[in-house]
Amino acid sequence: PQAERPPPESECLYVAAVLREPRLLTRDVFRVCDELSHMGLRMVLAQTTSGQGVEEALFEATEVVKRALLEAGRRLSAGGSELEGEFVQVCRDIMVRRIDERLVYIKRATEQTPGAFDLTEETRQLLSERKELLALRKRVLDELRPASSGTGTKAPMQPV
Repeated sequence: PQAERPPPESECLYVAAVLREPRLLTRDVFRVCDELSHMGLRMVLAQTTSGQGVEEALFEATEVVKRALLEAGRRLSAGGSELEGEFVQVCRDIMVRRIDERLVYIKRATEQTPGAFDLTEETRQLLSERKELLALRKRVLDELRPASSGTGTKAPMQPV
């Protein structure tokens, strides 16, 4: 049997923060929870947010996921605004990484197009998606920018 791959560090931090303070999900304005790539983490998050306790959700998780979440939990702040800031930063990192991965795919898929008159419908759609992703990336970076000292926080933008 193939060994389970460990979950990405940023995704572990995301889930560990939510396990510590479930209210943080309300700060996930871009629905990063839908972008988690590791199925084990998605399952722990789903079980925890559906009313099962943290202990029960972790009981059903694999050892690889348990170890990764334990390590991530050690790296997080105990709670409060510091944990919330870390959570928002992790949301930003995950979302920007997903957008960048898709932009790389679109670049590779469209760089073979010789000229504007040779665009296929699929290429036009990819280029349109690229434009939307670039705008979303800018919104994510602007919205989830780490707070500067001495400035007020603005209300979160609604996702598209």
